[in-house]
Amino acid sequence: MVRVLHCDDSSAFRALIRAELEDDADIEIVGEAPDVDAALQVAGETRPDIVLLDLLDVDRDAVGELQQVVPDIRVVVLSGHPRAYGEGRRGGAVAYVEKDAPISELRETVLRIAGG
Repeated sequence: MVRVLHCDDSSAFRALIRAELEDDADIEIVGEAPDVDAALQVAGETRPDIVLLDLLDVDRDAVGELQQVVPDIRVVVLSGHPRAYGEGRRGGAVAYVEKDAPISELRETVLRIAGG
């Protein structure tokens, strides 16, 4: 099972992703955070495999900070910005998924990244 932490400032969007993935046998949402500071704390407590991170949080080297807390963590940018805008700004994240992509794309990305 892939352990996922979701960091986004929108509690409604976090709830939507949780609702979409909570019945998935391969993915467990182990934590949520409204910002990078909270994500760092939750990551230290829950040791997730993957962090879904809003693009705006990448600007402060959130990926590097998360990797200091959990060295083998992988970050997937989950953004409302089009891929063409955000692809060059993903700051060390291993993948980029647009927020309006089908949930199946997010699921497939998480499982692919977790698989190595």
